[in-house]
Amino acid sequence: MRHYELYIFEDDVARQYYGQEAKLFYLFLEHEKARGAQKEILRRQIEYITKPIPSLLLQQKLKQNLMKLDGYSKKKNTHVIQMIERDCKAELVIGADALYLTADGTSDVETIFFEILRKCEPTFFAFTIEDHRYGWLKPLKQADMLRTKQV
Repeated sequence: MRHYELYIFEDDVARQYYGQEAKLFYLFLEHEKARGAQKEILRRQIEYITKPIPSLLLQQKLKQNLMKLDGYSKKKNTHVIQMIERDCKAELVIGADALYLTADGTSDVETIFFEILRKCEPTFFAFTIEDHRYGWLKPLKQADMLRTKQV
């Protein structure tokens, strides 16, 4: 079973850390391990560089894109896709500060969620602590990077 956390980063942070995604991941990893005052400091840093989740927009986009899909169900802030023929299932929970995706079986089903989310926000960052995997859902293009530096 795979567990992902997804955050939306402030645009300037995403541009600044493009190509240095490991630094962002290790901030979350350290937060996961920290205790007491250290954990609170790291939480505040994460809060400062991330945006709140636009839950209403995401609810609409997910429902709009998935309602015709067999195996899709929704209950409050939880969206589930189950593909029995492919033996896979994914559950996406929309929180105030992050999204939480749990997937089992092939990666097809989580990819469906990722594709929808990347169209909603350009700076979604996903990671899985257990596997040390991380990255942008929609990588910034080099041309975008140059354009923003010239402004």
